[in-house]
Amino acid sequence: MAGAEDLLFHDVTFTIFTGPTISSDEEQRLIHLLTKDGATYIPRNEDGSIDGVKRHTHIVTGDIEFPEYSRALDYNVHVVRPSWVETSYEKGRQTQPRQHSPDPSMFFREVIVSCADLPEGDKDAIIAGTLALGGLYSAPLTKLVTHVVAMDMHNDKCRTIQAKNLACKIVLPHWYDDCLKLGKLINEGPYLLPDPEILRPNFDEPVRARSTPGLDGALSAVAGAPPAYNPPISPSDSRKQLVVFKEKKVLFSKDLNINDHLAKTLRHLVSQAGGSLTANVEECDVYIGHYRDGMDYVAASRAEKTVGNLSWFYNVINRNKWTNPLSKLLHYPVPRGGIPGFADMRISLSNYSGEARIYLENLCKEAGAEFTKTMKQDNTHLITAHTHSEKCDAAQEWNIEIVNHLWLEESYAKCSVQPLTHKRYTHFPPRTNLSEIVGQTPIDISRVRKLYFAAKEKTIKDAEPGQKTPHPFRGAVRAPDTSPRKGGLAVSSATAGGRSSFTAKEAETETDPMDIDNDDNDASEFLPHGPQTAKKRKTRVGSDAAITTPAMLSRHQDRETSPPTTGRASKEKALNSLHALKDDLALYQREMKRKGGVIHGGRRTAEPEEAPAATTTKTAKTTRNKRKSDDMGDSHAEISETEIAGVKGSKAKKAKTEAGSKILYTMMVTGDERWLGNMKKEASEAAKLRALGIKLTAEPAECTLLCAPRILRTKKFIAALANSPRVVNISYLDTALSKNTLPDIESHLLEDDEAEERLGFLMDEALERGEANANRLLHGWTIFVTEKVSGKFETYKEIITINGGTAVPYKGRANVISGPRVPPSEDGDAGAEVDNQGGDGELDRVYLISSTSDEEVKLWEKFETEARKKGLEPRIVKTDWLINLAMSQRVEWDEKWELKEELVPGWNK
Repeated sequence: MAGAEDLLFHDVTFTIFTGPTISSDEEQRLIHLLTKDGATYIPRNEDGSIDGVKRHTHIVTGDIEFPEYSRALDYNVHVVRPSWVETSYEKGRQTQPRQHSPDPSMFFREVIVSCADLPEGDKDAIIAGTLALGGLYSAPLTKLVTHVVAMDMHNDKCRTIQAKNLACKIVLPHWYDDCLKLGKLINEGPYLLPDPEILRPNFDEPVRARSTPGLDGALSAVAGAPPAYNPPISPSDSRKQLVVFKEKKVLFSKDLNINDHLAKTLRHLVSQAGGSLTANVEECDVYIGHYRDGMDYVAASRAEKTVGNLSWFYNVINRNKWTNPLSKLLHYPVPRGGIPGFADMRISLSNYSGEARIYLENLCKEAGAEFTKTMKQDNTHLITAHTHSEKCDAAQEWNIEIVNHLWLEESYAKCSVQPLTHKRYTHFPPRTNLSEIVGQTPIDISRVRKLYFAAKEKTIKDAEPGQKTPHPFRGAVRAPDTSPRKGGLAVSSATAGGRSSFTAKEAETETDPMDIDNDDNDASEFLPHGPQTAKKRKTRVGSDAAITTPAMLSRHQDRETSPPTTGRASKEKALNSLHALKDDLALYQREMKRKGGVIHGGRRTAEPEEAPAATTTKTAKTTRNKRKSDDMGDSHAEISETEIAGVKGSKAKKAKTEAGSKILYTMMVTGDERWLGNMKKEASEAAKLRALGIKLTAEPAECTLLCAPRILRTKKFIAALANSPRVVNISYLDTALSKNTLPDIESHLLEDDEAEERLGFLMDEALERGEANANRLLHGWTIFVTEKVSGKFETYKEIITINGGTAVPYKGRANVISGPRVPPSEDGDAGAEVDNQGGDGELDRVYLISSTSDEEVKLWEKFETEARKKGLEPRIVKTDWLINLAMSQRVEWDEKWELKEELVPGWNK
């Protein structure tokens, strides 16, 4: 007979939280599975709380919304989903609990992935990333697999899924890549094989918004009307109906501006939910306040009480379910005066609707920015769910920053403006409306702690005694008069304490000075239960420094750019003890730093920032096998007036620096097809070059060594010259690979006399000018480009940007052209590039780069008229003007580059 220790769950002591994902029947089934194999079950208390967290080894739940979650992590109690029980039982051993975590930051937690005929590098990256972010990997196709990642349907796993009609999704690797770029789980629909939307000809069309489950009850930090209060028949019936605050003491801050009537309602709600009021911050379990300041807020936060706002309180009462106020940005007290850096911003929204739009509007206001329903040229930012709208077009023309909502959410969560250089804030996956992931960002409590309540480490128990305990609602502001005033202004009393939907600052100015309560008011109706005489506090938080907030310490803003945490201080300590995580994380980080990510081979030399847009319904396999290698799929063809292969530019991720191998050169290869369709060879030779000190890149801005068979008019070659790299013949690469040593650069310098004569510049002189210009040849210039120009706008934007200019798409809108350019000597930023900018005559000129299609020619007259209104000389030019400028590294004029209507064959107005 087997001993107790031979049973599968002999060392498990557990409880289970029921909810939307765990029904009562499911609870009984899980209890049976665990206990029959040796586990010990501890029932929860009558009010749903856990009796002695540290007695448990596991808590089975579908989410982390229970009060004891932080303490469970402190005691290293495993919080797992029911899948941990199922998987352990199926495998006959206890599986890793972290792979079954309900923590929403582990966004692959519901994913069990299998791969089908993927390159080895892609497969390794997908496996490591899935494990590190809470998912599971299965080599064979089992009934538990939720996603199969494949490039096409021509493999056994996909055929089996189709034949047996299995409930398993077959997705392109692009879905996985976009999830990682955003740090969120997005809908798989556009990536589903056999006919993925992102590979259809019309993949570029706008997408309707889906539901936003992350916003449940968290649209605003300003509470609306309180939940309806129905007096219970008896206290026992009350607790059966509403027990979410059972045996908890709640403190309401006076900054809530609570009036007498609302105070009475709140007392009844707390009492009905099984709790009681207190005025002593040391005694309270829950602190409810509006702002992140004041002695009580600091004391409650330092003592790790539950801290939320009135909006959170109402949401918990309405749902009769505990939630963590840190999990929703607008359920936590707001910063008085907003987040430093937002005050001068004017933000507009596009492509968000319904609850998502209301939430983002409120978030803008709480951050301290000015929100505008309409967008004008003085707007600073446009937050959009995708880039298909008139506002997005106008923002491009007006040079307004275009970002997704993650920038706003993470700036608010981290208490500082996040840099727009983070690619996740400007990433818009095709056929995806990002409103579906609105509201999933939690408060970063570690950043809040640093700024708002970590001035001193003194705890409540260390504070000085002697201060009287204030009344829980004393000093509150009565509800403003709602009767009509002059001008028709009235404030709704339905909001908390008379708060309206306008800002807190406005609310304060609307409050009648005569409405302030005095200490003699009769408060017996809403005193906490027990003696009505206010107790003396045992403690007092010390000096003013203890409650210093960013309003006084804005100069100390932390500028870290780490990803947002889950918003739980105690979780950080618990994660440090999960040693089993480090192997998977190391593998994941190693694979993700490989060139190519997960959609172009995990061992590629470079990774495109976005998947190349497919223009036909080719199969994924055809797309994979026929990808371009010369310029990583975006600029293999030379740029000419009639034929330009300029698709979206590629971006190279930072290469992993190997120990003891210093990077001597960052090489970009163009015009060579040695790796075309052969990713294994590419990966092998890239590793060999890296060992020699050469890092391959697809990013012109990183290039210090440009390798090509001749002078080319590819986008990469042209853009790289702004960096003034050493330019070598392809023989340099051949020699390095064949001899496994670094050749002498001087012996392999690129020489192409024929191209220099044809293009009208000398390479040596251009490189010297490029070094002097230091990527600032077009500094201060705004160059307009027609949207339909041959080679696409993005091609010329990259060339203009790397040379220090601003590229703006021109669509014929008015007021997009500013006045004459400011001379460099006046803007205090003059440099050597001034000598190469064409002289003072260029200050009064403005350029439009165009082709000669009818659609583009129609714009010329509008451009010329608008330019002359601003006192500028308009010049409409061929793309060759910019190409010559970028290759020679100087601005010069030749009439052969000018476009005129009379020179366009067959053109009729």
